[in-house]
Amino acid sequence: MEAEREIVDRYRIRFMKDKVGEAFDGVISGVTTFGFFVELKETFVEGLVRVTSLHDDYYHYQEKQYCLFGERTRKTFRIGDEVKVRIERVDVERRQIDFGLMRTEKREPR
Repeated sequence: MEAEREIVDRYRIRFMKDKVGEAFDGVISGVTTFGFFVELKETFVEGLVRVTSLHDDYYHYQEKQYCLFGERTRKTFRIGDEVKVRIERVDVERRQIDFGLMRTEKREPR
């Protein structure tokens, strides 16, 4: 099963390699101190929006709420939020995809 998952991951990464610059709708699937993971709705491919790419505010990771919280804007990013992302970089060897955030709805903390 592990080998099967690895092969599927490799195919997903290669499929996305020629899509750099394209925009997709996705859902936040995980939040960490360094950013949040987004799963694309159409392709079920997962990538990372790095907190260093979020230039509109300084975001703090709130462990108990599993979210990133904007210091000034009070914008939050949490699991289940819908976002629009652009594919910024695909690293086939490391099997990593970096996304850039395109737009979001302003969300107040819950």
